[in-house]
Amino acid sequence: MDVRSGSAVGAPPVVDDGRRARTWDLVAAAAGLLLIAFFVASFFTPGTPSAENAGDVIASELTADRSGHQFSLFLGFLADVAFLVFLAGVWSRLRRGEGPGGMFAGLFAIAGAAFAALLMVSEGFYVALVQAAATDAVDSGEALDPSAFPPLAVLNDWAGSAVVPAGVAMFLGAAGAVLATRALPAWLGWLAALTAVVLLVSLAGVFEDPSEDGVLGIAGFIGFLLFLVWVLAASVALLLKAGRGPETAR
Repeated sequence: MDVRSGSAVGAPPVVDDGRRARTWDLVAAAAGLLLIAFFVASFFTPGTPSAENAGDVIASELTADRSGHQFSLFLGFLADVAFLVFLAGVWSRLRRGEGPGGMFAGLFAIAGAAFAALLMVSEGFYVALVQAAATDAVDSGEALDPSAFPPLAVLNDWAGSAVVPAGVAMFLGAAGAVLATRALPAWLGWLAALTAVVLLVSLAGVFEDPSEDGVLGIAGFIGFLLFLVWVLAASVALLLKAGRGPETAR
């Protein structure tokens, strides 16, 4: 049984027998696996309309399968919740290894929160598109002018692209914490470092023509795949090594 002093002056000591740490690891692992499941399920939903289409074309695409787009948004919101729980759980594990004053675990948590927030901003623009094109909105005269749909689609795309800097910082934090403390297997630290580098290279892709599938765009796609692989691998590692200290989590 591990007895630690309280965080505040005069506070009673905190008794931790490892059960709480094991529970948080298992919760984080379950959240990460759910995140992957929600993402796979989103493959079977309609994609967001292309910003290159005319406003009336975008509106017709949305109204043709409104329920599909709403389900896609619902999966996205569930994935946001799962990601935030996963983020908190991994941060808890990294902090246990690095200590309360550790910078890398803090960077992982802060950048991960920014990553999730920017994703939700993108989803907010998607909600605006879907709701504005709804049949009842058209009938009541509350629908947007068709010329407003392409700008909303562009904002949806670029808000999503803005997650890349946060992703770079998040994986730098994960790499530093894992490699310094071995709170997770060391190879997960190197995989996080590789993901950060690939995402950093893809940052220059914002200057590419969106209609062209250049090398930097491919780097962004690879970085996104590495992100998913890291979440899956970290979830499995947490599941298998739940509650175990850094010295045995190799």
